[in-house]
Amino acid sequence: MFVGREKELEELNRLYKQDRFQLFILYGRRRVGKTTLLNEFCRSRDSIFYAAEQTNDKMNLEKFSAEVFRFYGEEHVSGFSNWEKAFLYINERQRDRQLVVVLDEFPYLADSNPALMSVLQHLIDHRLKDGKLFLILCGSYMGFMEKEVLSSKSPLFGRRTAQLHMKPFLYTTGIRMLPGFSGGEKLMLYSIYGGTPLYLRQIDNETGFEDNIRKDFLTPTGYLYEEPMLLMRQEVQKPGMYCAVIEAIAGGAVRSAEIAARTGEETAKCLKYISVLRELGILYREVPFGEKENSRKAQYGICDPMFRFWYRYVSPNKTLLETGAERLVWTKRIAPDLSHYMGTAFEMICREYLLLKNSRGELPVLFTKIGRWWGTDPEKRKETEIDLIAEDGEDYLICECKWRNELTDRRVYEELKQKADVFRKRRHDTWYVLFSKSGFSSGLIQEARNDPRLLLVTLEELLVLSAPPDYEEM
Repeated sequence: MFVGREKELEELNRLYKQDRFQLFILYGRRRVGKTTLLNEFCRSRDSIFYAAEQTNDKMNLEKFSAEVFRFYGEEHVSGFSNWEKAFLYINERQRDRQLVVVLDEFPYLADSNPALMSVLQHLIDHRLKDGKLFLILCGSYMGFMEKEVLSSKSPLFGRRTAQLHMKPFLYTTGIRMLPGFSGGEKLMLYSIYGGTPLYLRQIDNETGFEDNIRKDFLTPTGYLYEEPMLLMRQEVQKPGMYCAVIEAIAGGAVRSAEIAARTGEETAKCLKYISVLRELGILYREVPFGEKENSRKAQYGICDPMFRFWYRYVSPNKTLLETGAERLVWTKRIAPDLSHYMGTAFEMICREYLLLKNSRGELPVLFTKIGRWWGTDPEKRKETEIDLIAEDGEDYLICECKWRNELTDRRVYEELKQKADVFRKRRHDTWYVLFSKSGFSSGLIQEARNDPRLLLVTLEELLVLSAPPDYEEM
């Protein structure tokens, strides 16, 4: 079943209908569904699909040659001596007929043959651009794809006809893969497994919420029991230090100096590891809303839900889990803390909701910036924060996100207005948005009826929202 990538498939089909040469660059994290998308696109078309391997150039070229000859029905033919001859052969055989050629895991090819991109540049400029080849370069290492393939310093710069950074599913798409669960369970499962399609497919809709997590995360044979470590070994040469940085952040160290102290490494060295982890889509960096990007108040967090859950609950309890104590880990370590875990996760979901509503023009402010704010309340002399703030240069949305098993009441609204004044007293028009897992008190509902600047968003409203076909994340 092909779910959630309809827009991407539609775009590939649109490009194919142009009936001319295409160089399409597709990149994104592992497991995000790139190969599934390409298989669906190639399913009813003439195509040569080669998944590169971590081997030398000679072996990759031999295997690619075998795929080419298999497509053309050639037998007992020696492989091509170089990549240029391989593509010239394809170009000659195809002439004016369309053909999709996919080089999956392209960074492996470029790593084993640094001249390959220059070879492709020469071929495109002098031979391929006048034909109808649909060449797709696909890669999982985002840093390489962005710096070596897409950047202005790349030999292929200016040759691509389209590109796509494929991201994990938004919650609105992810929950479509979770029939049979309650609304709250759907959002919790998404906040634990994340938007990676392969992870969401591990969820058994006939099995309960707890049993799924125990099956996939807490048993040594579970699909996600070792997944972060396996991914890091694939992506970086020395995973130990990277994992230490992630573990420090999962444990509450959010500033660079705190991370350095927790890991025992120099701050400058930690920042290099953090930079790579941000490129991989595992960590994010944020500054208080309204501050400059180089602010010293910057904090770091884990943006991938699966990594966040794993480092919070699986990694610290490995000794217990290895001895078969997964039920105890669930009842003693995870279940009592899950609402706290969901606090940050719920803020991320509410942010996605606002971005989607904004893209449709369904909010009182068509905002251009969104973020979180934290700072000091001078009257109470303590740190305070606002879950979400969005603005268009003049008007503001000030938001509070509550994942609690109790109704959100007027007290929360009054506190939010006070915090908004701590953030910035002089504001133009301001609307207040309250998100609540468990709904709102009758008094607050009545106040929202009388006050057009107070917006209440229930769990049900979050669940029924779907992403528009032309949505792009900010």
